[in-house]
Amino acid sequence: MADGVISHKWGMRLMFFLLCLVFIFLKLTPFSTAPQLWAGPDLMVVLCLAWAARQPDYTPPLLVALVFLLADFLFLRPPGLGAFMMVIGVELLRRRAPALRDATFVAEWATVAALMIFMSIVARLILMLFFLDRPSLGLTLIQVIMNIAIYPLVVLLSQTLLGVRRQAARDATLGAV
Repeated sequence: MADGVISHKWGMRLMFFLLCLVFIFLKLTPFSTAPQLWAGPDLMVVLCLAWAARQPDYTPPLLVALVFLLADFLFLRPPGLGAFMMVIGVELLRRRAPALRDATFVAEWATVAALMIFMSIVARLILMLFFLDRPSLGLTLIQVIMNIAIYPLVVLLSQTLLGVRRQAARDATLGAV
């Protein structure tokens, strides 16, 4: 029984890693050479927060840090800032997981939306503190709004296609094994 739970957990962690690699590949693929006037959603961020809110065991902090550090290097962002912000976000959601387990989807969505806004503000403050170039405020706001808007779709696809459902109280005790 415990071996099946552990192997399923590691399988889902591998699935998370592979999905993040696909998102990185798609973002690096040049579909158009024209400059974009708007910022689309960051699917890695939304996927990570959705899985952390629903099944915290599928997004361990070390895996999140490694994936987002790789993304920071490949996207030429300040190394470690995205990884740091995501590890903090995942850990905050991990601590809120028992409360989110009993909450409605709207409460979960609002919690994740507030976390996305908080993370973008803190990241901008850190960039300002170290005198680094920041993306324009408009693009940052558009991306945060797009991330919040696409969250229900990512949750729906994760739940229907991949089986990432909310963690039940009995699953939380089994996950500690």
